[in-house]
Amino acid sequence: MRTTSKFAVLTAAAALVVTATPAGAAPAPAPAPTAPSTTQALPALDAALGSQLTSLVEALRRDLGLTPEQFLDQAGIGERLAESRPRWEKAFRDSFGGVWLDEEGTGLVGVVAGEAGDLLRAEATDAGFTVQDVALTTEELTARERQVGKIVDDLPEDLRSLVTGVRVDPTRNTVVVATRGGEAAQLGNLTARLKDLAEIDMTEAPDPAWDTAPFGSEAGGTQSDGEPTTQGLEPATTRAGAPGPTATGGNSGSLGSLALLNQTGVIPEGPMRTIVELLSGLTPGTGSIIDGMSQTMADPVTPVPENQTRADGPAPTGPIAGGTAYSVAVPGGILECSTGFNGELDGTPVVVTAAHCAGADGTRAAFADGEEFGTMTRTQRDGIDTALVAVDPELADRFRTNLVGAGPDTTQAITGTADPVVGQKACKTGFRTGFSCGTVSEVGAMIDVAGSRTIANAFTVDLCALPGDSGGVVFSGDKALGISSASNVAETGTCANADAVARENGYVPRLSAVPISDVLAAHPGLTLRTN
Repeated sequence: MRTTSKFAVLTAAAALVVTATPAGAAPAPAPAPTAPSTTQALPALDAALGSQLTSLVEALRRDLGLTPEQFLDQAGIGERLAESRPRWEKAFRDSFGGVWLDEEGTGLVGVVAGEAGDLLRAEATDAGFTVQDVALTTEELTARERQVGKIVDDLPEDLRSLVTGVRVDPTRNTVVVATRGGEAAQLGNLTARLKDLAEIDMTEAPDPAWDTAPFGSEAGGTQSDGEPTTQGLEPATTRAGAPGPTATGGNSGSLGSLALLNQTGVIPEGPMRTIVELLSGLTPGTGSIIDGMSQTMADPVTPVPENQTRADGPAPTGPIAGGTAYSVAVPGGILECSTGFNGELDGTPVVVTAAHCAGADGTRAAFADGEEFGTMTRTQRDGIDTALVAVDPELADRFRTNLVGAGPDTTQAITGTADPVVGQKACKTGFRTGFSCGTVSEVGAMIDVAGSRTIANAFTVDLCALPGDSGGVVFSGDKALGISSASNVAETGTCANADAVARENGYVPRLSAVPISDVLAAHPGLTLRTN
């Protein structure tokens, strides 16, 4: 299913509580007095989170109001739910209604009444989860999602243009049709056509118009600065529900947008919408400006405005952690992104990253100061957005680490992988915004990024990510969840702006990510560093 909306400015909607304060916003009140100081590492967590916890501790408290212990506990619950989900879905297909975590971090299992339900109820309870009675199984919800998608596809244009996506919400045991408002009569008609098959959410974040757009970089990899603004957003096409044809994006055709920028002499100032307007004449899917959460910079010989700072500086010393700034030179410009998890492919060190950050296979990757460290390889854009950096042999030892984290002394160890679960708490790190944390809001989504490419089976986390964070890591506790790929607030310039705009328009900043299990499956022989 493909639904389209083309509002130039979002209409303010009813207030929606922002469940995860984006990076750069005012810090949340500190949790209970027993919470650790932001300058004190917890010895009991050193093995899981590393010896320097200051940055992550602060992000957890600011964005989630959690201590590191609570973060690890909830991550463990989510991991166990994710491990049980496939087996329960197969063994109890007539009674299994999904899994999720509530706001308090309680692991919940939906159960439909019946003989099979009694067996599932007993097994889930014995495993330490809380059972919640539901009306529909996951199989029934999936079938209903397809049915609703067909209804939406057949709607008149005035109604179809209101819909931003269709998804299954396990927490409500229903199919949800997300809209961006509309007149009362239109919403009444939409409700009637859905025939009680779905609920309507009239307040929903705009879908990624570009993956944390390649515009601007705050020096130092910290959170935003400056006063918030509330400039209008440019919504884009979204795709949710049953998989469909995927769009290709960002290959050699991406030269067009970069060449256009060079013709102008500088990267234009203002919100990312300005760049999209400049590129409106390009063939869809050919512009890396709208095709990547990469930080796209003008060619080094082209003047760069004062407010267009780059991630230049000395190359990192010592182990290279996930979330480190790197760049790839492509004809007409430079793509700047963040490294993902370190791994090995057939015994050779590699770095996992996003395909839209890669250019073509064979392109060289370099640190912020220009020192090259590897070659892009195994780039896969269609539906998954994944690529690897084959590390140069002389630098291999520096990438044999399981650390992630942006900036000095703010690393955390990754000890394994996990699949995301709705309601699970997760954090990301990238060179642009460092650590920020939020709640997993959707799994198994089909995200259409401005019509240029799709992310199949994506999961979303309600947090702020900005240009340059793409390719970086998403994790829960000490487990790898995925790779950052797209954002719905990229064009706001700073996370402070993103928070202000989101609050005014009644939605939540949202990051779309590629599950690490999909990345591993796409590269046979790939393993992540876990020690």
